[in-house]
Amino acid sequence: MSRRLHFVGTLPQFSTAEEALAWQLRELHSEIRRVTGGETGDRLNWFVPLAKDLMRLPHIHTSRTGEWTDYDDVDRLVLKRGHTLRVADIPLRLADWAEDELASLEALGTPATPQLPLQIGIPGYLDIALFLFGPVGMFRHAVTFRSALAQQIERIAHFAGDRVVFQIETPAALVAVASAPIPLRAAVAELMSRCVLRQVTLAPHGSRFGLHLCLGDMGHKAKIRLRTAQPVVALANALTRRWPAAQKPLEYLHLPLCGGSEPPTTAARFYTPLRRLSLGPARTIVAGIAHEDQQRDYQRAVRDRVEDALGREVDIATACGLGRTTPSQAQRAVASMRELLT
Repeated sequence: MSRRLHFVGTLPQFSTAEEALAWQLRELHSEIRRVTGGETGDRLNWFVPLAKDLMRLPHIHTSRTGEWTDYDDVDRLVLKRGHTLRVADIPLRLADWAEDELASLEALGTPATPQLPLQIGIPGYLDIALFLFGPVGMFRHAVTFRSALAQQIERIAHFAGDRVVFQIETPAALVAVASAPIPLRAAVAELMSRCVLRQVTLAPHGSRFGLHLCLGDMGHKAKIRLRTAQPVVALANALTRRWPAAQKPLEYLHLPLCGGSEPPTTAARFYTPLRRLSLGPARTIVAGIAHEDQQRDYQRAVRDRVEDALGREVDIATACGLGRTTPSQAQRAVASMRELLT
């Protein structure tokens, strides 16, 4: 069996990173290529504390408050006239969390290695800027958020080296491609790939990466519903075509083939565009198809359609992290993932 499991991010069934890591090492050691801290505890909704911290800055005005239950129920921030948003204003803690998780692995007696690295989720800078400051603010503040994330990546790379894999997460990019009119989709995919890769080029030489193409999952709902896998393929091909493989290994390419509470379709035509997927420098394709609410036979039919279209076996994942699901839903999703290995 060459298939393996891939956990996109959050594992809400655990209260601490150490619990999530111990479970993976104990129960899944032969079924995974890397481990994740599961974005547990305070990290479960890390975006909300980030927004609240920024709201406290004297040069930030809050134009709207929200409870972060769906895509419209969010805080919206505005930089006051005459001020600048600085990297130092952005309280990212990715490096602190990575350091803690590496220490947890040491304490468990199974330190991260190049062969079984720790996966570090890196949110898209466009996504953070868009969610917090809106479409206009996204263009104004994108570079600042990119620089802040680059500092976090550089710090992690300094103390972890090749014992970590950075997972770049791209909801804004994929939603933009999927929303574009078909005649413009290729051009939008090229534009968005250049934006995503600007973050990658800032990372230290030798940094290892994975790509999590994403449709969003706030409230366990995708931002957009796919009618075909073609937008996923368009963005993936644009990214792998430009990927700086000689400097930054691309470990995997994760493709979301369903979204939110909706299971993947069994219609073969949905997956036909996967025949045109170019793996490029990516070492593994991860199919985001496992779902907590789809019967086993249907799940296997979906997996087989994906692999038939690609002409190869795939690693198995859900379409997104499980943070917007209940612990019981997350457990069912993991069970579905494991069933799809064979």
